[in-house]
Amino acid sequence: MHFVYRLKQLILISGDLGSFFIGLWLALSIRNLSTPSAEYYIEHLPQFIWIFLFWVIVNFINGIFDLAKVRHTFAFYRRFIETAVASLLVGVIFFYVVPITILTPKTILLLTVLFGYGSSLLWRIFYIHAFGKHRLQTKILFVGYKKEVGELIDIIKAQPEQGYVCGAVIDPDNIVNSNDINGAELYHTLKTIRPAISTHDIKLVVIAPHLREDEDTLRELYELLFWSVQVTDLSSFYQLITGRIPPSTFSEGWFLDHLKNHTQPAYNSIRRISDYIGGVILSITFLLLFIPIAIAIKVNSKGPVLYTQNRVGEKGRKFKIYKFRSMYSLGADGGAEVGDVQFAKKGDKRITKVGGILRKTRLDELPQFINLLKGDVTIIGPRPERPEIVEKLEEKMPYYNLRHVIKPGISGWAQVNQHYTDNLETSLQKLQYDLYYIKNRSFLLDLSIMLRTVNVLFRLMGQ
Repeated sequence: MHFVYRLKQLILISGDLGSFFIGLWLALSIRNLSTPSAEYYIEHLPQFIWIFLFWVIVNFINGIFDLAKVRHTFAFYRRFIETAVASLLVGVIFFYVVPITILTPKTILLLTVLFGYGSSLLWRIFYIHAFGKHRLQTKILFVGYKKEVGELIDIIKAQPEQGYVCGAVIDPDNIVNSNDINGAELYHTLKTIRPAISTHDIKLVVIAPHLREDEDTLRELYELLFWSVQVTDLSSFYQLITGRIPPSTFSEGWFLDHLKNHTQPAYNSIRRISDYIGGVILSITFLLLFIPIAIAIKVNSKGPVLYTQNRVGEKGRKFKIYKFRSMYSLGADGGAEVGDVQFAKKGDKRITKVGGILRKTRLDELPQFINLLKGDVTIIGPRPERPEIVEKLEEKMPYYNLRHVIKPGISGWAQVNQHYTDNLETSLQKLQYDLYYIKNRSFLLDLSIMLRTVNVLFRLMGQ
């Protein structure tokens, strides 16, 4: 279903790689003031191919392949320049780390970055016009209306770069009117499924869950077996677009089908080894930075340097999490609360100046190497919440405790997709992200989360 989006990304990546090879050729030409021979060019390729692959990773981390951001905006061009600078630093580090006796391409590296990313920028301008938001689109027909359908229509309208456009909605239950579906065509009878497909050149039909057992709907869908259209359910399409599990699918049966067999022995064993390695790296970083961070915390405000807090972990087990203190010490326990438990909010006045820096850089979480080595948390997983908050959320959301079927993490799918969760609505979205991760967790998804976490760290977007 997401073929068009991935195709666009592949086109973009291929163009970038081509731009880097062109950049190297131009760099060699300018450096020697002559057209390089094939042998001279090939001599440089073994080292630069590795650099180009690292640059693709840097582009991914900085969101350069996020199609929704490939636009003629100041923010995009600023991010592009930042990415080019980061790639230059990666190249410098590479040539210092990897021993190379034949080549010392300092000037060539700089010129390759300039010409490579210059060519890449021209390629992106061409891409926007040739493959932008109004090209390679899949038209969708929604059959049946749920709240999630309205949410998806708004997202598709706001992010046409994803490669989808809503052609029509069939609402046999007469729930909505044409003003609620963002300009899409509205029908009210199942008999219009095939006419709507023909009229609007529909390529994907999305079925609401409450109609999947309806005989009239199934009869109409059966006829589509002979049509060149794809048919999918609302839950799958919603997950594809949002990266969340839709609340309308929450039920004991759905969770048994999708979350029961979450144990993966090989995957879990490799993750545990990764946790130990991560714990050792964090512990070394902690020892190197402890003294300057401790001094900054003590000079900025009164209270302990390190702070512990109760959290809920796997299977509901409580444990103490370790952090550098980032808020004013107001309570008897050194915490920032004197009354009821509170969510941390954006612009929270309890956060100290030093604490703000620690949170933005995520350095406040360095002491969690203790939790990693103890096995309380893992590197990637749902962020653990405080018992008091969990209790309140479980009263409002009966399935909230399902996020505890796996071990919590230092970073997670919700953290790289969502900002502060300081009310019931955003907490529900966080649960949707967490359940999506539990259902789909894999090495590839973990790698994506880790790379996006690096982007958060570099851009000082921590909370």
